Amino acid sequence: MGRQKRSRLNLIAAAVTAIVALLTDVSAAEYPNRNIRVVVPFAAAGVTDIVARILFERIGQSLGQTIIIDDRPGAGGNIAVEQVVKSAPDGYTLVVADPSNSLSANVTLFPRLSFDPLKDLAPVAIFATTGAVLLVTKSLPVKSVREFVALAQSKPEKLMFGSTGNGTPGHLNGELFSQLAGIKTVHVPYRIGGQGTADLLAGRIQFWIAPIPTRLEQVNAGQLRPLAVAGNERSADLPGVPTVKESGLGDFDASTTYAVFAPAGTPVDIIERLSVEIGHALDEEIVRRKFRAAGVEPKFRPPSELAMLLQAQTAQWADVIKRAGIKADEP
Repeated sequence: MGRQKRSRLNLIAAAVTAIVALLTDVSAAEYPNRNIRVVVPFAAAGVTDIVARILFERIGQSLGQTIIIDDRPGAGGNIAVEQVVKSAPDGYTLVVADPSNSLSANVTLFPRLSFDPLKDLAPVAIFATTGAVLLVTKSLPVKSVREFVALAQSKPEKLMFGSTGNGTPGHLNGELFSQLAGIKTVHVPYRIGGQGTADLLAGRIQFWIAPIPTRLEQVNAGQLRPLAVAGNERSADLPGVPTVKESGLGDFDASTTYAVFAPAGTPVDIIERLSVEIGHALDEEIVRRKFRAAGVEPKFRPPSELAMLLQAQTAQWADVIKRAGIKADEP
């Protein structure tokens, strides 16, 4: 190839690069100029759907655009995330996912996963959390974590814990706690959550690590005994219940985290704009009140902290899942 022809091709390539960069800058500057779609990996009327609607209704008002919540449950959240990963990285398709549990755990639970959250998603912001609690059936003769661990150690593979299925957060957290405490327990998966609750109340299974709002009614009624909050700090709903760490067992956080992601490659300006809008929405008292009424605590964290959380949890769950030999239920 001649020097002149090579020079001409280099000029053309440089021009194309400049045009693409210019179009990206213009797109980011005009963002948003049409509807935004937020995909939720759970069914309508669930907690994630509710808080996503509260948050994005306010953000939509601020941006002057309609934000559509698109519920896409199934496959442990993978259906929703895959849709977003395959979408154009332009800020008009987002997903709400949990980097603490399902999103990070699915990397190991589903070996043939078609995407890698660490590579294929751009973190936008954390916007809320829900605390979890270690609960035991009322008939179990223990009133503290230490007593519970001692009982479990004296009866290996006799204490059973429930969850809503293999590979679900309840299952993973139960296995993580058992590994942390050095006890051998038995997991009992339930297809119907109500049956699991009935068995826990009746003492047919002995414990469950669950989001606080889902069991608060039974706790307040004295039907279940909370031993410890599975989080970094005590819960306002259970102020007298210590954390697992306060109980002397070490760090154990089974909280649900609500976070927003965009497809990888989304312009940084758009990510920053969305992150700022989320922060502003959470500063409003009406949004905070609605969140708390839904059982979640408003909590803003920027993209950098969300990225670090996803990376750390992915490594944690890979270790837990492999050590326990956990297999996810087929979708």
